[in-house]
Amino acid sequence: MQKGIKPASLGPDLKAGLEKAMKRKGFKGWDSAAAAAVSFRELVMDVGLKNQSHKCIWCTLLVGERGRRTAHRDHIAPKSLYPQWTFLPENIAISCEFCNGFMVKGDLDTVSKVDALYENSEFLIVHPYLDDIGVHIGFSEDEAKIPAVIFGLSERGKWTISRLKLDSDFMTLQRAREILIDREYSKLREEDQDRVRSALNFGR
Repeated sequence: MQKGIKPASLGPDLKAGLEKAMKRKGFKGWDSAAAAAVSFRELVMDVGLKNQSHKCIWCTLLVGERGRRTAHRDHIAPKSLYPQWTFLPENIAISCEFCNGFMVKGDLDTVSKVDALYENSEFLIVHPYLDDIGVHIGFSEDEAKIPAVIFGLSERGKWTISRLKLDSDFMTLQRAREILIDREYSKLREEDQDRVRSALNFGR
């Protein structure tokens, strides 16, 4: 899991627009075509990708064009079970299609106790915004000092790793591969990094 990530922040106009839209008859929730709902979805995706360095919040692998993995707006507490938090930025992070898929997280119930205030609720999953990730999850290094092997430091950490299958051989291999690529890339001269970025159309 990624550490020190912050959620998107809503401006007063968007917040007011959302509140107004949700009161309208026939409002279709997350899939609504209302301008405020569309703007909200775009905001959490754009800010999430930037804040998370285009990496999945759970497995830390690259998403979007940079990782060739679809980026999902992942409701930490699933909106199907907790619709009251559907448009709460603190309940949304960017994940890959595998971690957010029905075979892994999907509609998995991640809440142990609901409170009127979201931040006072208790979660089964390690929460990327509300928890100190390092208290719950760690990474061990191999002989090449590649911190790809994940392990739980708490019961919630172990629950998160197990339920999201973050310790599978496949995920461990993918993390190691991306760490090695980043490591070798950082050793390149700046002009060579520019050539790589240009070839991959990443930009600066």
